[in-house]
Amino acid sequence: MVEEKGSRREGEKQAAAETRSGGEPQGRTHGGAEAQAEPQADGETIRRLQAELDRLSVADHLVLMMQSLCTLALNRLGLTKESGRDRDFEQARLAIDAFKALVGVMEPVRPAEEIRAHKAVLAQLQMTYVATLDRAAGRTSPGHDAGQAGGDAAGAQEARSEETS
Repeated sequence: MVEEKGSRREGEKQAAAETRSGGEPQGRTHGGAEAQAEPQADGETIRRLQAELDRLSVADHLVLMMQSLCTLALNRLGLTKESGRDRDFEQARLAIDAFKALVGVMEPVRPAEEIRAHKAVLAQLQMTYVATLDRAAGRTSPGHDAGQAGGDAAGAQEARSEETS
């Protein structure tokens, strides 16, 4: 399943790149039968991926979006080696707030156990956001936990405004 999601994401990224480039597969030349066969194979891959996506319910698409938002939030917080230079607190907050909104949308249509898991992830994201803001501001914040900050990314904005003052 993980491998399937990974290959699906790679196919979606490739399809998006091709769309941005006017439908031409990037990095390929237009000579010979091999070059002509590759775009046909890519087109078939895109059709197959689209058929897989079409079989998913809207709720399943939203779960995939939530996974993507979680990854984006962590990357924008600069918490990985690769994303350390891409730190953007505004984008992280937007991803966390969007995740929170989707949890509310999903609550009536997904199992309670799944919603509890999403809420736990949301709480972790919010606490990580506040802690990362505090570290960036040079604060060691024993008293700045998610409950004191309002429990959401909007509450963390207060900590960020202190940083800019």
